[in-house]
Amino acid sequence: MKLTSSMVVAMVFMVTATFSRAEKEAWRDHVVAAVRPGSVVARRGLDNDPITQAVLFGQGGGKWSHVGIAVQLIPDGQIYIESAMPGVGTKLEKPEVFFNAEQASAGEVLLIPEDKVDAVQGAAKSFLGRPFDDQLALDDDGKKLYCTELVAVALQSAGVIKNLPMRSTPFLTQKVIAPDDLVAAVRSTVL
Repeated sequence: MKLTSSMVVAMVFMVTATFSRAEKEAWRDHVVAAVRPGSVVARRGLDNDPITQAVLFGQGGGKWSHVGIAVQLIPDGQIYIESAMPGVGTKLEKPEVFFNAEQASAGEVLLIPEDKVDAVQGAAKSFLGRPFDDQLALDDDGKKLYCTELVAVALQSAGVIKNLPMRSTPFLTQKVIAPDDLVAAVRSTVL
């Protein structure tokens, strides 16, 4: 069989595109493997997701649109990501689901100091089953939670962060905790 130059070009393109796609997605395996109990996880949703776009707009751009905390329900058991989602409330997902290609385009894991892991997990697990806070209100004593509120309050109660990193955003009268601000607060505390 004789290969034409256009067939060779097409084959080179396919190999290059496949390698580039695999390299571009390598972050996912790295991030999932880095998840440890008590760690704070952040993800950027997909560019075509309206909630991702609303969160990014609300914080003036930025990198992250959703956060959670890694928890184990039993010692040495499966690690889950606990987060708060609209229409669902607080929920658990395996890390490979939390960071899957249908809902994440980037991710990061922030490890918490070892002496705080149990307190962080305990605080986070105490919020399981809470409804989602569609109003993004911080003044209801945690009866309803949005994702960054869940993580920030758990970290504050465990002594990892002192203050909730709040900001004003367009279209809301109250201050909120933005994902990028929370990630920055965790980074400055644990690094």
